[in-house]
Amino acid sequence: MPLKYHHAISQYGSFFKTLRDFGVLVEHSAKPEKLTIPSRPTSARIDDADSNGPEWEVVPNYQDADEGDSTWTLKARDEALLDKAESLIKEAIDQAASSTHVGFLTLPDRSMFSKIIGTKGANIIRMRNETGAEINTSRENTTIIIIGQLVLDFPLRMFMLIRLQVLRQAFLLLRMRYLG
Repeated sequence: MPLKYHHAISQYGSFFKTLRDFGVLVEHSAKPEKLTIPSRPTSARIDDADSNGPEWEVVPNYQDADEGDSTWTLKARDEALLDKAESLIKEAIDQAASSTHVGFLTLPDRSMFSKIIGTKGANIIRMRNETGAEINTSRENTTIIIIGQLVLDFPLRMFMLIRLQVLRQAFLLLRMRYLG
């Protein structure tokens, strides 16, 4: 197991809990010393003319990650459980390997968050399903972190999704007003 993928695969321990729920225990020969998700760059803005607009920055993922490998030893009651765990681990490695970039979408304030997140997270779930990206928001700041392969076009996709929602809401209001 490449050490640089450890945090992405472990999902803060939930992946190992899932394996334990299947009856599979995992032992590691090594764990990475540092978190692999890069922090938001502190570089100059791309759009200096519009200082109140959103900022979009993309950096390569795993650029500062620990090098080397860790051996994962799996223990289970039977061969079928080991095969299932091995399959889940291979899928997780493939997903981690395809998460080549990290995008930071920083908004001027939180007023657009409800439109971006959607009712009960519907927009985020949709974007995750469409792109395969991991999308994280925080209550502490106005930055949305997108980790995946297709992060370069994420702002355009999100903009189109929000515009469609606004148009849909306007249509429904007009329909209610004129058709009762």
